[in-house]
Amino acid sequence: MYYVRMPSHDIRRNLATEQYLLNQSTFDEPLVLFYIQKPCVIVGRNQNVRAEVDLAYAKEHQITITRRLSGGGAVYDDLGNLSFSFVVNADHESFGNFKVVTQPIIEALHEMGATGAEVSGRNDLLIDGKKFSGNAMYTKNKKMYSHGTLMLDVDLDEVSRVLTVSEKKLASKGTKSVRSRVTNLKPYLAKEYQGISTEAFRDRLLLHLFNAKTMESIKSQEYQLTQEDEQAIDQLVLDIYGNDDWVFGEEPKYTIKREEKFTGGLMEANISVEKGRISAIAIYGDYFSQKDTKEIADLLIGCRYDREALEHVLAEITVDDYFSNISKAEFIQLLVD
Repeated sequence: MYYVRMPSHDIRRNLATEQYLLNQSTFDEPLVLFYIQKPCVIVGRNQNVRAEVDLAYAKEHQITITRRLSGGGAVYDDLGNLSFSFVVNADHESFGNFKVVTQPIIEALHEMGATGAEVSGRNDLLIDGKKFSGNAMYTKNKKMYSHGTLMLDVDLDEVSRVLTVSEKKLASKGTKSVRSRVTNLKPYLAKEYQGISTEAFRDRLLLHLFNAKTMESIKSQEYQLTQEDEQAIDQLVLDIYGNDDWVFGEEPKYTIKREEKFTGGLMEANISVEKGRISAIAIYGDYFSQKDTKEIADLLIGCRYDREALEHVLAEITVDDYFSNISKAEFIQLLVD
């Protein structure tokens, strides 16, 4: 296994680095990436930014907003958060299996005194019943990354200020606010780690992952980005993560808004109908997907807006490829029932 400690504190560059390394075919072993960033919000691939983020507050407080390639929900990061990513060869059976991927992190946290840390639900890591990590996956060209957050010492007040979470999603979690659901890890760590910095926390996790005593002893496993790498990453920032067309997308004039919470996640459909047919449709949510949601949305343009027509158009489509753990019947229910 190799590791990368990203020097940038810009989430856009860090996500671009992660994507670039995923696309490389030169690695014969897994990669583990660690990155730390200034205040930012990262929305999931399939989410509606305007429904998830207080844009005015984010702009006023210089909070960067970007969109990642993977599904799942929006997260707030600052310098008190440590993000991690495992880049591995894709295995269809492991897509969505967060327990397997995050187990080494859980074991390291137990070693540092946070013995109550556990994987819970679909993609969360919890301690004392509260969330300190959200995780997501993305797969392409037989490779996959599983990445997540570790809230060591995040400004929790900012979480509830900048994120505008769906009341339906909160109700499904049995709570009434974002702030009450999340917690920092630092209070749960052993006494010797109470003053630990995010950088030192990162290195401590690395030592556990490599079963090593000093960073010097694993120096040969650290991958250093080349000038060619940096140039390619710069281009990804320009084309994708720093590009408003990617972050905000094209928003049609919605005339119908549908929202439902399924086992596979929260889904929202915004639909324009003209002369009885779908003229525009945007699908958002914190679900996971192996194929681009836009493909199925494009397929529905021009479809008559009724159940029978939708069933006919989707008859040969494997809906689970676009919305993991959401059935075709549930998807049609979202659109028309």
